[in-house]
Amino acid sequence: MNKRALSDIDTKPTDAMVKEATQGLEWRQEYGRGGTMVGISRARDIKNKKNLSISVIKRMYSFFKRHEIDKKAEGFRYGEEGYPSNGRIAWALWGGDAGFSWSTRKVKEIEREEERKLSDKITKGLENKVEEHNEEVKDLDLSWNARVTLSTLEEVFSRGVGAFKTNPESVRPSIDNADAWAYARVNSFLYALKKGKYRSGKHDTDLLPKEHPVRKEMDKKNMELMEKKELRHIQKIEETEDSIIIHYGKSKDDVEMIMEEPQDMPMEESMKDEDEYKSEARSIPNKEVRTFNVENLELRMEGDVKKVIGYGAVFNSMSNDLGGFREFISPKAFEGRLDDDVRFLVNHDGLPLARTTNNTLRLSVDEKGLRYEAIMPDTTLSNDLMELMKNGTISQSSFAFIVEDDSWEQKDGINIRTINKVSRLFDVSAVTFPAFEEASSSVALRSLEDWKEKSQETQFKENLKLEQIEAKKEMQDLHKRNLAELKLKLIK
Repeated sequence: MNKRALSDIDTKPTDAMVKEATQGLEWRQEYGRGGTMVGISRARDIKNKKNLSISVIKRMYSFFKRHEIDKKAEGFRYGEEGYPSNGRIAWALWGGDAGFSWSTRKVKEIEREEERKLSDKITKGLENKVEEHNEEVKDLDLSWNARVTLSTLEEVFSRGVGAFKTNPESVRPSIDNADAWAYARVNSFLYALKKGKYRSGKHDTDLLPKEHPVRKEMDKKNMELMEKKELRHIQKIEETEDSIIIHYGKSKDDVEMIMEEPQDMPMEESMKDEDEYKSEARSIPNKEVRTFNVENLELRMEGDVKKVIGYGAVFNSMSNDLGGFREFISPKAFEGRLDDDVRFLVNHDGLPLARTTNNTLRLSVDEKGLRYEAIMPDTTLSNDLMELMKNGTISQSSFAFIVEDDSWEQKDGINIRTINKVSRLFDVSAVTFPAFEEASSSVALRSLEDWKEKSQETQFKENLKLEQIEAKKEMQDLHKRNLAELKLKLIK
């Protein structure tokens, strides 16, 4: 079957567009206003049903998007004073509402064909790289499998495109387009696969084989990080006259199960049954859980795209009692963390619904807190979640993280923890159940105990220092008294 090309797209204006353009030309002739010479030229082409070029269709769509706001102005609608307004005449010259709908559809068709054409070229280039690389490494005596598959390189390439679009500060100044940066990532990955190390900056380490030196090193570090993993669910936010209090919930158990996605899973196995994923889950000790049940967890439609939007953390607001302490999160706590490989899950478990590495999960920080937008796939789990959100069954979200730096103080007899910096962000989740209040955060409590011990040690040192000063003073006083007594004896 022959593939469709850009030249196959029907670009002839519709009858409804012809009617609008004809009306626009008549208005322009009658009133001598509205639109520009470009608009008049466009109306004539539409009236004569000329096939419009790809660039003209894109300009049409751009015109309608820019001037859509004109529809709200006085005189745009029939019966209003000043009808037809200049904006209404210009709108008609470009084909009116029919032209807007038509150009919107055509631009989508054009973009799909342009993307397909580019994808074919990229796929061929990656296929060549796979063949060349596997030929180079086939006779090497390595302790890991250095061969590569097309699906792996496609994933590396896709991540590179995503990084270029979402994290431009990480891109070398000499590279000015996403494909070039993605190819650079592919070349860097192939070098590491062959040499056992990266030239510079590590990336896509989860796609390396398990026995690869860099992968083994990263897995070891991840194991150490996971031992310190904390979770937060914000249960509710209470506002008083002089403060805002975040009510965190806490997990019933110090140990829960967290799904770990298989690291070097082939693309063809990516739809593995969820039960198989859960069987690969492992225990995460010292995990904290916080739920929140506020109105800012929402489902939003943007065209055909469905998004779940919420906040995982709220800044500069004191939590409820977490078992001997309360907590603040600094606005700077997530600096450097928005590029972490973060998943959007349900209950911190199961198949990921969105992920930062493919740009379906987007994290940002605003004046309120850590905000996330998760683009929902067309899956059973996703559709179930969205339905439960619509009817209000699910209205809570949470996030999982590791604290790198925190500080403590005591005010009015209350121990207050401030999370200054997060060293790793794991996931944000929609959650189906409230947290249990009777449990405590073992990770945070250990930090509290350390702070108390340090405070006690500091106080002990300060007391010791004061005692030494007092002792020295007493010795000086005693010495002075002895001298005075000696002088008195000599006088006698």
